[in-house]
Amino acid sequence: MGIGPSGIARISYQDTNYRRSIPAEERLSICLWFLATGDSYRTIAGSFRAGISTVSMLIPDVVAAIWDCLVEEFMAVPGAEEWRSSDGGIVSNSAFGNDCQTPLRLHSNFRRGKRESRN
Repeated sequence: MGIGPSGIARISYQDTNYRRSIPAEERLSICLWFLATGDSYRTIAGSFRAGISTVSMLIPDVVAAIWDCLVEEFMAVPGAEEWRSSDGGIVSNSAFGNDCQTPLRLHSNFRRGKRESRN
């Protein structure tokens, strides 16, 4: 369980002559902080001493790396039979059935009241 070396490699970048890259551990910390707290990018950027644009580009990259590493293990796509049996009998036991026109018929039964005049 966990991201593993391939996931860490996906969120690691090399230093250049012009800038030092943010380490993978800090990138993961920023992303997890955002996911856990729901703070704004501005607040997180101030907390971690990073730029707002850096945080706004970093979070989607790390989330994508986490998703790609963990999707097969934790979010297996259900097969056709699992989809059919997953409704728990809601559709077959409901009064609506599988009719696309039902919401339109229900909506047409309601009428708007007339406006009262203000005299």
